[in-house]
Amino acid sequence: MDEIINNQQQSDCSDKLVLRTEGLVKRYGKRTVANGVTINVKQGEIVGLLGPNGAGKTTLLRLLAGVETPTSGRISKMGDITIGYLPQVMMHIDGKTLREDVMSVIQYSDIQEFRSSGEEARFIAEMDRTIIGLGFERKDFDRLCSEFSGGWRMRIELAKILLQHPDLLLLDEPTNHLDIESIQWLEEFLKTSPSAVLLVSHDRAFLDNVCNRTVEITLGRIYDYDVNYSRFVELRKERHE
Repeated sequence: MDEIINNQQQSDCSDKLVLRTEGLVKRYGKRTVANGVTINVKQGEIVGLLGPNGAGKTTLLRLLAGVETPTSGRISKMGDITIGYLPQVMMHIDGKTLREDVMSVIQYSDIQEFRSSGEEARFIAEMDRTIIGLGFERKDFDRLCSEFSGGWRMRIELAKILLQHPDLLLLDEPTNHLDIESIQWLEEFLKTSPSAVLLVSHDRAFLDNVCNRTVEITLGRIYDYDVNYSRFVELRKERHE
């Protein structure tokens, strides 16, 4: 039986646990993608999720995001955490401009209080920095989202997720449609964000620059290293030898 629970016990330490899986199994018919995966994710960690194609990296992100349910095992969310998930393939809703779509992430019951408190100005300034950091120009702000290509619409979704400051970011190939300047901006954003991050990427330089932990999925199991990508490659070679 699959189980997803919320654990209200939290510590105030900087490395407090955000999410934990225990014995996670996911099967599609006779094919087992995850086989007893146990992993802890702590606040402030940036975890690179590696493995060959078909190893189950995307499936694990979908399980943690709640898009799919495990065949068995447990996913424990520490308290009332929020999760932001960027999939490789996403659905888009047309009809809004870039600015309107990004502003839609604001969830305030009293919009007047939001405006009078000065939070609106703070959010708009942060929104502008984020959108521009991801490669848009100010002249793009009032363009309809439907006018942008799929790669640029991915950037819009990424901006919306980042502006919500979730406790846990799940990013599936976030650099696929980014240019060098936008990748560099995203690297700095992630390294200074208090969010825990679990990401899949084939961009080795990006992994090396942002990750302080590397988890490899192979044959349905995981190997966990508290190091960046380059050091992980060295340790994996030693393990294989």
